[in-house]
Amino acid sequence: MDLPPDASTEAAPDRDRDDPSTVADPDGPRGQRWADADNSMVAQPPAWLRLAAGWGWRLGILGVVTWVVLRFMAQLLVVTLPLIIAIVLTTLCWPLRERLVRRGVPPALSAAIVVIGGLVVLVGLFAAIGPGFVDQIGELGETIQDGSDAVIAWLEDSPFGIEVDLGQVLDQVRSAMLSGGGGGSQVVGSIVSGLSVAGQFLAGLALTVVLLFFIVKDGDVMVAWVRGLLSSNHRPTASAIGQRAWSALSGYVRGTAAIAAIDALGIGLGLLLLGVPLVLPLMLLVFFGGFLPVIGAFIAGLVAVLVALADGGIVTALLALAVVIGVQQVEGNVLQPIIMRRAVALHPIVVLVALGAGAAIAGIIGAFISVPIAAVLAAVGNELRLRGRAGLLTAATAGAAPSAPLGGPGGSLDTEVEDPEEAAADPAAREDLPGDITPGHDDT
Repeated sequence: MDLPPDASTEAAPDRDRDDPSTVADPDGPRGQRWADADNSMVAQPPAWLRLAAGWGWRLGILGVVTWVVLRFMAQLLVVTLPLIIAIVLTTLCWPLRERLVRRGVPPALSAAIVVIGGLVVLVGLFAAIGPGFVDQIGELGETIQDGSDAVIAWLEDSPFGIEVDLGQVLDQVRSAMLSGGGGGSQVVGSIVSGLSVAGQFLAGLALTVVLLFFIVKDGDVMVAWVRGLLSSNHRPTASAIGQRAWSALSGYVRGTAAIAAIDALGIGLGLLLLGVPLVLPLMLLVFFGGFLPVIGAFIAGLVAVLVALADGGIVTALLALAVVIGVQQVEGNVLQPIIMRRAVALHPIVVLVALGAGAAIAGIIGAFISVPIAAVLAAVGNELRLRGRAGLLTAATAGAAPSAPLGGPGGSLDTEVEDPEEAAADPAAREDLPGDITPGHDDT
């Protein structure tokens, strides 16, 4: 006959299950589960903290490496700056060199024709327009001064009553620049410093020309040599990255030059119709300002309006302002999408940060070359991102990855593709892409 179960024996299992201190065998399954739970709660940080820490130390290492590289380049600026300028100028010289080589001209002679011919053309243009241009530059400074005085007078007569003593400001700047010296010794030091800067400029100019000649002459040979140093597992990715970088650089430089020339012609024609003087120096200012995105157009337009204000009054200045705004609107809404669609599009914040960093490192020249460098880095980062999404950066797949870029102009992922891995594996999508990383490949 079965006896009814005791209530105390029924409650024991529940008590043991709820209280780990009542576990009879701490080494058994139940005790091990409680130990694992305690260890996971104490030793493992939250997932978001592990993710933030992982990204933090990686970004920290990347920042340190970037800082070391920039410091190294700044210390050797007399070499690194001419090298960067020569590479940028190569994007303009390479297409003509390739045409000459295809016609049977040796590479050395082709490079000499392109580089020396370009220098002769520039020197000839400067000799033709130089004297009148120098005179107009002097007049431009005086005209800008008159325009500034007119603006200051308007501010002082306005209801706001803003008083600006421009002469006092300039005197303070001039005294700050000349302060802290000892008379004749300071003058001698200024002369020596000026001669040193002039010597460095001439040396850098000569080095730039020499580097430009050799890069134009042996650019494809240099690329092939670097490619041969890499293992077969890394060559496809290196080839794709090189093509993306060259495509971004050449597309940016040529596109910016074309847009700057169109802006200069448009604004110059408008100023000429308005009867504004000093059209030639203003056109050159607009052209070179085009290579400083965002701020260059603003500065060039401001100078043009000041000249119009000093020469023809407020009505002419307003008409000149309308011309400048109209041309810049056409540039931003028509020319930029058409001409620069094949280059890398950078956000204005990225452009401003690049300009500031370039100016801090290498002055005005650094500001000019900083945005092309940022465009190249953005293109390379985009190519690596696409290959990572397609699973082509692992040790097992990198060697069989396509040598042609997945993104950028003509890339298999240039248009929207739902499955990047399928597009990367489709040879038909990459028929028109080169398989070698050479400066001769032109995507623009």
